[in-house]
Amino acid sequence: MTPALSGLLLTLVLALGVGVILRRTGRLPADAATVLNRVIIDVTLPALVIAVLCDAELDRAILGALAATLAGQVVGFAGGYGVARALGLPRATQGAAGLVAGFANTGFLGVPVAIALFGNRGLGPSTAILIDSFNTTTLLWTSGLLFARRMGDSTSPNARPRSITAALVTPLSIAVLLALGLNLAHLTVPSLFRTALERIGAATTALVFLSLGLSLDVRALKGRVPALALVTSVKLVAAPLAAFAAARALGLHGPVGSVAILQAAMPTAMLSAILAAEAGCDASFAAGVAVATTLVSLVTMPLVIRLLGLG
Repeated sequence: MTPALSGLLLTLVLALGVGVILRRTGRLPADAATVLNRVIIDVTLPALVIAVLCDAELDRAILGALAATLAGQVVGFAGGYGVARALGLPRATQGAAGLVAGFANTGFLGVPVAIALFGNRGLGPSTAILIDSFNTTTLLWTSGLLFARRMGDSTSPNARPRSITAALVTPLSIAVLLALGLNLAHLTVPSLFRTALERIGAATTALVFLSLGLSLDVRALKGRVPALALVTSVKLVAAPLAAFAAARALGLHGPVGSVAILQAAMPTAMLSAILAAEAGCDASFAAGVAVATTLVSLVTMPLVIRLLGLG
């Protein structure tokens, strides 16, 4: 395993532990994770995106990576929904299962992992960012939101309508478009400004892992272990296998193919669990899958990396 990846995983474990301790001891308020997530989404991650994408190498093969990851998403989405339906779980739980099995944590975890493996330059990190922008963010706030609203209970106290337009027009999406525009126009960001962006963006990894630790609540797993285990298996096994098969069928190799598979192997996107709750789906089940996949990914993520020959 590379020193960079070992350091990243050690950061993950330590920050998760610190977050859990801060949560249990009440050293931080209950909404601390929400505040941290907003800082990440609106400040540090956009800075990281611009620093990486503004002069990143782009290639048509990235389109194949988007397709391969999409194959994993479709399998995860259909598998999660199918498992919940086969078990006779309520409609709101079926909706939650499909949503959290279909959308991965490609931004908070996938991008930092890609940068740890491939550095700030090259096709690896740029592929990871574009997968997060299109496969996760765009699809989650369009097709994912519509599915969740259709399956959810509109009378749930958690349910409240969200504007798709407002969700898509964010500092992060603007950063992606700005960085791609600079890249395609062959405009160079001044080195001093770029250094500042890189330093701000470097805070993303530590803040993400701390936020995950603050968000984890193992009580969400209580009494639902069999169903959670099956959906977790769909998310962390079936989805990356489908992405792997699609990547090989499309002839993807090197960083582009590896990142497409890695992104599909990431745990559940925390935002998908939040969206499931807001749409009136089963909030506790969605949170349980998010917790389970995050914990299990501490084992499966290094395994996938090693199997891809990157460790």
